[in-house]
Amino acid sequence: MSLVSLRSRVGRKPQRRSNQGFTLIELLVVVIIIGILAAIALPNFIGAQDKAREASVKANMRTAQIAAESYATDNGGTYPASASSSDYLSYLPGGSSSTGAGATAGKNPVNPFTNAPEAIKSGAVSDVQATRAGAPTSVGSAGNVEYSAITGAAPTSYAIRGAGKSGTALGGTSPGTTLVLSNQ
Repeated sequence: MSLVSLRSRVGRKPQRRSNQGFTLIELLVVVIIIGILAAIALPNFIGAQDKAREASVKANMRTAQIAAESYATDNGGTYPASASSSDYLSYLPGGSSSTGAGATAGKNPVNPFTNAPEAIKSGAVSDVQATRAGAPTSVGSAGNVEYSAITGAAPTSYAIRGAGKSGTALGGTSPGTTLVLSNQ
């Protein structure tokens, strides 16, 4: 080899491949990073969905409470005797807010776990303070809202509970954490 040919080789830049792209190692690293990020984000996303559904159940409970309070305002402080009372149902959103033969039932709240309108159930709570002090108990299936009239045929109080994902009343898991809406 001549000196001229060595100099010409030394001064040249190495030739690049004509097909530019990512190597298999680079692609694997990117896929692994995406997998790690997905593993971190997915449980947070699922937890956020459950919290949003519980918030929707709480909003449905509040709707039931507003209907009961509106009914009582129009009926001299007496609350509806049951959740299936046509007079009570007329105080739900979209109803005629009246009692008697002219009452038109409002729309049932949408259960966030089934995405279908669901009637408010009649419950069996007889002591609001004891219910709040106890551990959460079953309300029914996920997303149910129940209304309980308290103190006889002309109720002067009520209790409203809602069910979380497991069908038990919203609240914590220990005694004293049950969420009950009431005028007591």
